[in-house]
Amino acid sequence: MLLSLLTKQLPWLILFSSYVHATDNYHFNLPEATLQQRILDVAAQSGWQLSAAELAEQTLIPPLQGRFTLEQLLAKTFANSQYQFSLDPSQQRIFVTPIAANKQQDFERIIVTGVSGKTRNILNSSISVTQLSTQQLEQHTPYSTAEILKNVTGFWVEDSGGETNNNVSPRGLRGGEGFRFISLMEDGLPITYDGVWSDFFLRPDLTHQTIEAVRGGSSGIFTLNGPAAMVNYIGRRGSETPFNLVKLSQAVNYNYTRLDGVFSGPINDQLFYTLGGFYRSSNGIREPGFNSDLGGQFSARLSWLTDELELDFSYKHLNDKTSFYAPIVMQNQGTIKQLKSLPYDFGTLLSDDLKLLNFHTPEGTRQHDLEDAQQSLMNSYTIQFKGGLSEQLQLNNIARYANLSNRLYTLMNLGNESIIDANSRLQFDDITKFKNHFSNVALPEELQAKYQRSTDKTLINDPSLLNGNGLITSSYPLYSRYQQQQFINHLSVNYLKERWSISLGHIYAHSDFSSLPLDQWLGQLLTDVKHQPERLDIVLVDQQDNVVANFTEQGFLSYAGPVYLTGQGQSRSHSVYASLDWQVTDNLRFDFALRNEQLTLSSRSQQGLLSTTNNAKNYYSHYTPASSITDSFSENALSIGANYQLSEQLAVFTRYADAFEMPRLINYGNARGWAKNDEQRAQQNFGQPISLTLSEIGLRYQALDWQFSGTVFDTNFDPLPFTVYRGAASTQQAVLINTQTQGLEFEYNYFFDQAWQFSAIGVWQDAGFYGIPAQLPQSEFNGNQITRTPELQLRVTPQYQAGPITVAITWSYVGERYSDIANQFALPAYQTWDFFAEYVLTQQLSAQLEVKNLTNTLGLTEGNPRDDLSHQEPLFYGRPIFGRTIKVALSYQF
Repeated sequence: MLLSLLTKQLPWLILFSSYVHATDNYHFNLPEATLQQRILDVAAQSGWQLSAAELAEQTLIPPLQGRFTLEQLLAKTFANSQYQFSLDPSQQRIFVTPIAANKQQDFERIIVTGVSGKTRNILNSSISVTQLSTQQLEQHTPYSTAEILKNVTGFWVEDSGGETNNNVSPRGLRGGEGFRFISLMEDGLPITYDGVWSDFFLRPDLTHQTIEAVRGGSSGIFTLNGPAAMVNYIGRRGSETPFNLVKLSQAVNYNYTRLDGVFSGPINDQLFYTLGGFYRSSNGIREPGFNSDLGGQFSARLSWLTDELELDFSYKHLNDKTSFYAPIVMQNQGTIKQLKSLPYDFGTLLSDDLKLLNFHTPEGTRQHDLEDAQQSLMNSYTIQFKGGLSEQLQLNNIARYANLSNRLYTLMNLGNESIIDANSRLQFDDITKFKNHFSNVALPEELQAKYQRSTDKTLINDPSLLNGNGLITSSYPLYSRYQQQQFINHLSVNYLKERWSISLGHIYAHSDFSSLPLDQWLGQLLTDVKHQPERLDIVLVDQQDNVVANFTEQGFLSYAGPVYLTGQGQSRSHSVYASLDWQVTDNLRFDFALRNEQLTLSSRSQQGLLSTTNNAKNYYSHYTPASSITDSFSENALSIGANYQLSEQLAVFTRYADAFEMPRLINYGNARGWAKNDEQRAQQNFGQPISLTLSEIGLRYQALDWQFSGTVFDTNFDPLPFTVYRGAASTQQAVLINTQTQGLEFEYNYFFDQAWQFSAIGVWQDAGFYGIPAQLPQSEFNGNQITRTPELQLRVTPQYQAGPITVAITWSYVGERYSDIANQFALPAYQTWDFFAEYVLTQQLSAQLEVKNLTNTLGLTEGNPRDDLSHQEPLFYGRPIFGRTIKVALSYQF
């Protein structure tokens, strides 16, 4: 109700307060003049005051007569000028200032992520780093944490899963691993220690000042379990100048409304505040028939800043639910295309008919609601301290306590073999046996198996005509619960000298999971294949179409999926590191860092045991006796880097790093749950740390009107564990595979003039499998391209800005990928176009239009990841990118 009211009233309130002075019409009679004289004449004839220094432009502006608002006239006057204007209606004053050079990619900006000791900017750093500007975050309302990383080179982003639970892969890692090997951070601390489900608890909003993304290099030193990359969301801190921004976003072609806000400023000359967050309501881009995207977050920050110290206290509350979009059924008939009944751009296999279901579980009968979707709850408290102990000694400490919770419930697909011709399914052996079981009621030849809709009990006489495709499939309900209390503290002491600095640090992380996010598969449902499908039952009917018996119950073939797991655990990590930063000469900088981590894991796990209902349906009735394990690990990381600045504009850098990812608590429960037998189950543990080696050589050049950064990199995982799914009828398998990637990534910006700007990012990488064990028949796949990761990605954006108008078009290219290790099932390359426009209505009010996937391109981010090592079927599960979406927004700054 409140959001609906704001949606209707807020724009009018803003417009009225902004236009009260600035929209009056004035009659102007302006002679030919220079820019300097023109604005003097404008001020005199309008009665407004003028604040402007001497203007250098001498071009004569033609005479002008007529009635205009002040803004209309000044917009004409300053078009294509190197100056800009702003209006203060309260003082009736015109301000004229030079247009600042676009600093979005300025290499002189200071970075705080992945460095220690002495201050470094982008140009003289020895790491591959991208800094996303405040303007980018304010103009574009990010759909998800994953989507915003499309602006960072070196990452492969699969953001087709929804607002959360997406996949981002750094430099050669295969797609589909969540944010694995990337440390998602906020204000310098990891969101979660192990990185599991971290994007549930980090949502971009206007309280973030900027985002810094470091690929490779020092990420293995200054964070935890982010050996390949670290992405740091840096919060907005209040200052002496109040900053208040409210933004209302509304989708045009689907149900989506979002309200963002940030309010910051001074309390006194030492105390400052920041308040903000977002609230969003949506039925989702792939609308299932109910509202499953609802909620938001709120944060508050209090900063005490003096000449001697900086102290920040932050609180954040998140209460939000988001949809998860599983793959949908696609056709592969030489070219990949949609089924007519299941559109690729907005279709989903979730529906209102599947929304509310009852399940038999070890905890008893449980009801789950698809509208609950992925429910995330978080309360976090952060304290940051920075102070000087002496002129040379500096102490920094960041501590965060967080209570994190998520309940995931959705419907998934498993093997492609679950996509079946509807007529053929009625001829399966289990149906024949079921008929024979009722021979005492009627002769088997007098009984016929038919489909019946579960909701209205309508019989389907000709399954070949079902939805125009004659197909059925199975959906697999999946539930998982994540609940932990976490404390992370990062302490560092910096000793600074004129030419060198040394940093000593300690990172402590403690996690206590009352519920680990393990799989609880709740059964198998039979449905038709269409957008918003319906449950089907298989029934036996006599010659008069009377139902004699039900083979399924309310669509359920079974109440038991592949596994049903539960577990708890604790982890305790201590890391100590030392980092040396040495400026050898005025041009040469060198850094060297070491980190040692000591980790203790303790976990308890149980697996569900099968029983049979009265109607012969399998279900998990109770648990096995609990098993537990405790283990400790110790690993070392190394990072060496150098930067040589050839001139004020040109620098080269290089880095070598040995890094690692520690085992995860969920490894033990998953390994036992998916083991084939008791003997294998008894051999399971947390696994071993994963080693990475990363090396790179890069170049940065900054001219007056263009900038370029390029890096050649090499990444080796030794080994990388892969989860191989054997389809719906078998268990998954863990395979250890070495991978090696060589690649080139770049960023380029060109400022043609004050109006035109061109930017491009891209990455080419040769990523391959190596070391598949010789005893496996799949060892023939050594040398194949890593699954789901493209060799080539490009993103190009020309932008035009003149006066109040900004227009940008982004072209993106994603190269061919393979869904399987055999490299038989290719996911075709695709390209998309995005459009953005902003119109500044007043000094405070602006409007934005954003169209994503303008041409409604069909592009797949994955084939079926839950199938065998190699597959190539005419019908398959795939997850397409979202179709065209259109959003409009109003931003009000005051």
